[in-house]
Amino acid sequence: MRPLKVGYVLKRFPRASETFIAQEILELERCGVEVEVFALRPNDQPVEHGWLSEIAAPVHLCSGVPLSEAWKWLHAMAAESDDARQRAERALQLAFAHPSRRGRHRLCEAVGLARAAAGRGIDHLHAHFANEPACVAQLAHSLVDVPFSFTAHAKDLYAKGPAAEVLARRLSEASFAVTVCEANRRHLRELLGPAFAERVRLLYNGVDLERLTPAPPVSGRAPIDVLCVARLVEKKGLDLLLRAVAQLRDRGLDLRCELVGEGPERGRLERLRAELDLEEAVTLSGCLPHEEVVARMRRAAVVTLPCRVAGNGDRDALPTVLIEAMACGLPVVSAPVGGVAEIIEHRRTGLLVPPDNPWALAAALGELLRQPRLRRRLGAAGRRRAAERFDRRQNVARLRAWIEAAAGRAGSATGPLRALEG
Repeated sequence: MRPLKVGYVLKRFPRASETFIAQEILELERCGVEVEVFALRPNDQPVEHGWLSEIAAPVHLCSGVPLSEAWKWLHAMAAESDDARQRAERALQLAFAHPSRRGRHRLCEAVGLARAAAGRGIDHLHAHFANEPACVAQLAHSLVDVPFSFTAHAKDLYAKGPAAEVLARRLSEASFAVTVCEANRRHLRELLGPAFAERVRLLYNGVDLERLTPAPPVSGRAPIDVLCVARLVEKKGLDLLLRAVAQLRDRGLDLRCELVGEGPERGRLERLRAELDLEEAVTLSGCLPHEEVVARMRRAAVVTLPCRVAGNGDRDALPTVLIEAMACGLPVVSAPVGGVAEIIEHRRTGLLVPPDNPWALAAALGELLRQPRLRRRLGAAGRRRAAERFDRRQNVARLRAWIEAAAGRAGSATGPLRALEG
């Protein structure tokens, strides 16, 4: 039997902050799955993670076809058979019922994706994020007999997600759906009811435990006292970190903090750093290759991510950086927002502080910086938690099994494809 062939439907690929998707693809390939990426937009930022070169998957830009061409293909498809006509009508109904009035554009993208999936023998489509990518995969599934699934994360559920009735329909048509933390499943249960929430499977993002290993013990003070790796956006709570550092400085603690990442909040954070007179204590390093991030983790004493719920409802679901830090044997400090409490067990694998509380954050960071034995104990326990719950190989093996079952291993895509292959 030929290898399973999976098409990943993504908005853009690769993205610097979405290492969890690239790691998932890399592990599927290691298991013998052939992956092809269908990106709905051209990449808008340079990504310099060195290990991305290990991914064999080709990236196809699938930004859609002109509406006139999509219309001709749908007419040709509908003329093939009653089943093909019903599929075309179903896709049109879904597209023009799109509540954001972007249905025509999504339909054009779906026609391009369906044509590519048919021509390349894709067995299964998997989309990351429950909004636009999953919508396009759903429409492509309506056009051709290729099953689809999707993974729901954070913004696509809490801030820029589909309406409840749209998400419920998407779940009913998907072979399966995945989300990355139990907190998301509770949210879906409240939003859609238990029947739909039970259709969503829990699958934690995994990390590469062979690449991420504890650093040798450092004698004396670590080069970086506190490391934070995050996109510079409201939900990361980075202003709280600056205020906590200022409090520790005012209490006489000589602190060196590095913030790695880029984003729209940079200007505001730079102004706050100056206002608090923290230019010497806090370094804003910008976006760095993943290898450089890991190197900094191996030089740090503590990693923190002071998560919060943003004004628009957005929040972190399962911050990968916390898992990576734990895999590196580092103690971590965060707030129990989203699935963070599924990563950190307070005072066993890290420290949890109340959201939006720079005083509690300062107290937790100060405690860890003053107690090396506590840092070592929490770091060792965190490494064990990463191995037990967030091992990339174990978690992606579950995803692969679900995709194989959905694809039925019946061979390449079948159904009313001739009109779309031309």
